Amino acid sequence: MTWEDELRNLPIPDPPHELLARILASRAAGVRVVLPEATVASGRAQYLQYAAAIAVLVGFGWLALSTIKPSPVPHAGGPPIWSLDGMPLFPATVLGQEQLVRDVRPRYPLITTTAPSAVRAGQWTYEVRWITDGIFTSSRGRRTITRAASMHDGKPVWFMTESGYDTVLVDQASLRPLRYVRRMRRHLLIQEFGRDSVVEVFQGGDPPNERYFHGSAALPGLARSPLLVAWSPYSIDELVQALPLTRAWRGSVYSVNWLVYSDRVPVFTPVDLRVISTDRITVPAGTFDCWKLEVRDGFEKALIWVSKDRRWVVMRQRIWSDESGEWRIESLLVAVDTTPPAP
Repeated sequence: MTWEDELRNLPIPDPPHELLARILASRAAGVRVVLPEATVASGRAQYLQYAAAIAVLVGFGWLALSTIKPSPVPHAGGPPIWSLDGMPLFPATVLGQEQLVRDVRPRYPLITTTAPSAVRAGQWTYEVRWITDGIFTSSRGRRTITRAASMHDGKPVWFMTESGYDTVLVDQASLRPLRYVRRMRRHLLIQEFGRDSVVEVFQGGDPPNERYFHGSAALPGLARSPLLVAWSPYSIDELVQALPLTRAWRGSVYSVNWLVYSDRVPVFTPVDLRVISTDRITVPAGTFDCWKLEVRDGFEKALIWVSKDRRWVVMRQRIWSDESGEWRIESLLVAVDTTPPAP
């Protein structure tokens, strides 16, 4: 039994029998609220109060100016709300801060053993919900991930998209991205991947804050290791279908972020995965025997449940809390279509 269940089972005390009589007697006596009498401060006391208030305001102003620095890169309407494999991480907040010093070394050996032929085409629909303190639940709508076989420059690729917002082409043999396109209302980002480098073009914004960026970076890790595309929550969905998951399995893979924001977000971050248990869970799409994986991206951590037979991501979950409460966001598999439309 959780603390929420115990809270619901607490007895509710009944009001004392004499409470109504006391209220009626108080009203009959004309007593409502006893207000304190106002006192007039002396001129010196008023002067000290005003001086103290001004000092507090000046202190807060200095603190704000010294800790909050304007961003050198306008990012209104920039990167979408990203997720750690569907879990919430808000670049709009992260990008407005100075880059934190992060340990970007992978926790586990880089993934080199995969079964690319196990990846399958399909369309997966998830229901996303937000839960506060384990009691209050609100729906955040549905998201649909589509993966279809296609060709690019004579190579068999996987064409992947989430609800049509962005697209990634992934080489079917190596499971490394070849091209990533993110179209927004006023922005366009394109990443082209080679064997050992990535080239990025970013343009958009409104005058006078329009911005154009063109840059490149050498890819980290091993050439035979897969890569993920950050801010595209379906990257892990494709990867886990090819992983040789066992009870003791663990491995790391690099994720490629946006180069245009490299002053505040590392260009590459390792994503560390490990199987922590097995579980049998029921979601709207059915009941599944699953591998339960912990997924870590820097300080962010999430859980995903991957079906043992099809390697579908059945559920995602991320929990975080502070002194004001606990929040959990979940993504539950609702439907699967193994014959998606052609790209």
